[in-house]
Amino acid sequence: MSMAGFLFTLRLGLLDLFGYRRLALIMALSIAIASAMTAFLETYRAGLAAEFNEQTHNLLVVHDSQNAGDIAGSRISSQVAQQLSRMGISMIIPEIRALTGTSIQNATLLRGIDLEQYTRLETFSMVSGRRLQPGDPARMAMVGMLLAERQHLKIGDVISLRGRNFNVVGIFQNGTYMDNQAWISLSDAQTLLGWGQDVSVFIIPDEGILHDGENLPGGLSVTLKGEDLRLIAAQYQPMLNMWHIVSLTLGIAASLALANVLWRLAWLRRREMAILRTCGFSTQSLVGYLFVQAGGITLLGLLLGGMFTLAFTISVRLTVSSFTIVPRVEPGILLPGLGWFGLIILAGTLLPAWRLSHLNLAKLLHSE
Repeated sequence: MSMAGFLFTLRLGLLDLFGYRRLALIMALSIAIASAMTAFLETYRAGLAAEFNEQTHNLLVVHDSQNAGDIAGSRISSQVAQQLSRMGISMIIPEIRALTGTSIQNATLLRGIDLEQYTRLETFSMVSGRRLQPGDPARMAMVGMLLAERQHLKIGDVISLRGRNFNVVGIFQNGTYMDNQAWISLSDAQTLLGWGQDVSVFIIPDEGILHDGENLPGGLSVTLKGEDLRLIAAQYQPMLNMWHIVSLTLGIAASLALANVLWRLAWLRRREMAILRTCGFSTQSLVGYLFVQAGGITLLGLLLGGMFTLAFTISVRLTVSSFTIVPRVEPGILLPGLGWFGLIILAGTLLPAWRLSHLNLAKLLHSE
């Protein structure tokens, strides 16, 4: 078949696609819904993984055995620092991690930090204002970017923690769950919670003295810094996997529906296709005729799906118990989408083409 003949079949496919534009739009919308749901879930899956992926830098956390301590719950005596020091631990950094508020709606993640040493533990950048420094007066706070957005805070505002106001001197960004936290000095946190000298955790370097999973006297445990956060993220994976299966089912249903619609459109043109084949047009002409229709509908569906996903990710912020999860678009999300794009086109092209190519030409030419 010449190039002119192939272009003719492509033109014929475009004309038929435009002639049935309402039907094509409905099919594109079904693909858009399935692709948008898949992309939406995958961007939030990536955001969840990034939010609970704390950089460890070979650090260990000593905490109450009954509570993980990465978020809240752990409370241990300050005298544990002396016990760790006697073991030969070179760096011992105390912190308080708690959840304040009277309900889920106004819950705030609180972190009491050692102003002398906290910059050794986390990497962050200041969005505005300055970081907390040794010698700062009481009632000063740094807040994460997501917390600041949720409570509409800016530098100079006050944030209420357990009924007490703290002046916001800085807004920081870390790229993890810490962007939902309010950081205050360790002494302020102890006073606010009424803990005396108690703390939530001690963060120590992994020097081979203590190991991940080890238990200490007094009901203490040692875990790798950030490990409990990954376990928290894993709890949400079954639900995300279930919705991922639902979105894939919708995608398969859309591809099969598209194949059926294109088969019906090709069936309406069966006599013309038979005449072209008797004039020397090969089966490739039929494939090209169907390909341009499947590609046009699928491309429109993916473009609409991309617009839906963009609108959802901009307007919808998933906030669960003081955590705001930010969706993330990563290259790994696009590759399955391209594979799905190819699968829908192949299903909509090859199945109807194979079926029509095996029909008797004589019967097709005599059909009315």
